[in-house]
Amino acid sequence: MKNNYFKNDTSHKKCNINDVTLFNSILRDISFELSSLINTNICKSRINNFTFINSKINKCNFSNTELEKCYFKNSLISNSKTTGISFAEGELKKTKFINSKINLSNFRFTGLKEVEFCKCDLSGADFQGAKLNKVSFIECDLKNVDFSRVDFTKVDLRSSNIDGIKIDINNLKELTIDSSQAVYIASLLGVNIK
Repeated sequence: MKNNYFKNDTSHKKCNINDVTLFNSILRDISFELSSLINTNICKSRINNFTFINSKINKCNFSNTELEKCYFKNSLISNSKTTGISFAEGELKKTKFINSKINLSNFRFTGLKEVEFCKCDLSGADFQGAKLNKVSFIECDLKNVDFSRVDFTKVDLRSSNIDGIKIDINNLKELTIDSSQAVYIASLLGVNIK
């Protein structure tokens, strides 16, 4: 499909975008509302002020793409590969990620409110300085995720692999974990369990 959608200063409403490929591009001010991106590849690109509202991303590849100061609301990202994506300094609200590879991604200083990650690989992701409010990680791989200096409010990690996470012990009171994760959290506190 010819790329008529990913151009500077464009807004799109009620669009179904299939099979678009975009590599090594630098763009700004692109918004989608009530739209779908399917089987689309946007790799190694930078999009400043990317807005995605009431929309869906399915079977897409956003690997190593920077979505600087992005805004996602009421959206669904599923079955997608976003290894190394950067949402830095963005805002994600009421957005759901399902069965997606989001490893080695950058969520630094991003606001996440009412966001759900379900069956996602977030291993090695960096959330330093982010604000997580009512965020759930359901059956996710969170190995070696950096939650340093994160502002947590009602964050649920139950059923996820948290081996190797970095987290400030002052934030533990806002976490919900399951009994299998308690041993690892206790080790972060220096507690010896025998």
